Amino acid sequence: MTRVALITGAASGIGAACARSLAADGLVVAETDRRGAPYLMDVTDETTVERVFDEVERKLGKVSVLVTSAGTMIAPTPGRPSLTQITAEAWDETFRVNARGTFFAIRALLRRRLNDPVPHGRIVTISSAAGQTGGLRGGADYAASKAAVLALTKLAAREAAATGMTVNSIAPGPVETPLYRSVNPPSTDAAMTANVPLGRIGTPDEIAAAVSFLVSEAAGYITGSVIDVNGGSRMQ
Repeated sequence: MTRVALITGAASGIGAACARSLAADGLVVAETDRRGAPYLMDVTDETTVERVFDEVERKLGKVSVLVTSAGTMIAPTPGRPSLTQITAEAWDETFRVNARGTFFAIRALLRRRLNDPVPHGRIVTISSAAGQTGGLRGGADYAASKAAVLALTKLAAREAAATGMTVNSIAPGPVETPLYRSVNPPSTDAAMTANVPLGRIGTPDEIAAAVSFLVSEAAGYITGSVIDVNGGSRMQ
């Protein structure tokens, strides 16, 4: 049976790399994003999320794989913003996209699969090393929202386990994406890579490779886990 994967934030960066990788693995991929994707979906709007899931299932079949790559980072000042500088508006917007959006997407899939499971169901969230360390570049809003994604991943893993579906997370370090570059100009590269033992910024394809493994049938006994893909910048 052909597996259908729905990816949020698929128009660029990590999401686009995941779409390419899963398509190469033989999955049918539904690329969703607020703009520039075949399926337009704002992950912060629960009605839209449910509608797009319904549309994808009508056109492509039951969704068995979800990758939540949609995300945002707001940096009002050069360098890491102090907690005291973060506005309520920035906090709310970051959580709306990173935490609320991930919740809506996971909830939409579980609503469909808990009572109608499919073989090799998979959810992979994209969190961040910032959610584990408290953040090196992103502010408190970003780090806290990504920590929320990690907690949500573990909770979803427990609820989905009875169906055989696994739920895991990838926690990237610095990765060359439009989102990363929106707050980290090239002039910051030397300082950033000084904290990375491998001495470079990662690529979206390297994150996608880890996602492809977690989505594969071979990863069926891994759930509730966080895979670090960070060049060694955080070792545990």
